[in-house]
Order: sequence, then C-alpha cells, then structure tokens
Amino acid sequence: MKSRRARIIVNGAVQGVGFRPFVYRLANQLRLNGYVSDSTQGVLIEVEGAENRLVEFLVRLETDKPPLAIIQNVNHCFFKPVSYEEFEMLESDG
Repeated sequence: MKSRRARIIVNGAVQGVGFRPFVYRLANQLRLNGYVSDSTQGVLIEVEGAENRLVEFLVRLETDKPPLAIIQNVNHCFFKPVSYEEFEMLESDG
C-alpha cells in the first residue's frame, strides 16, 4: 500500500474540548505517525501512513469527534511522506 502524508488544518470550536487527545488516539488506532498541535490557524495535524488509513482518518475526524467539538471546516493536502517514527501531541505555538 502506498504511503502518503497529509497536512490538515481543522477550524471551529476545536480547542479546549479534547480534540487534540482525540486526534492522538485516532492516529494511534489507525497506526499513523506525525503530530497534532494547536496553532493560530486552528488545530494543525501532520499525519502519514497508508493511503486508505489516511482517508479513514479524515472521515473519522468529523464523524467521531468529541461531543463539544464544532468543526467549521477541514482543509487538507497530500505530500510525500517524511518518515515520522511516531505520533506526537506537540505544545501550542502561541
């Protein structure tokens, strides 16, 4: 299966509602590597792995989100993988 990397920005009421821990658990369930971080743009996610798992990840971001999270939009683009070794929850950038 072809491996890819996705950069995802999630906007809405997704900070302070358990969204980053949810993303962390979901990525680990799907055996994806990368990171999640709060940013001034919203929640920033870089995730890589098998293409079919990335598609499932994108779908489940919205269908399985925490009850208090309100997603206004999800922007993503695909890139070549950079060989992340694990999935991490990083500190906020501001």
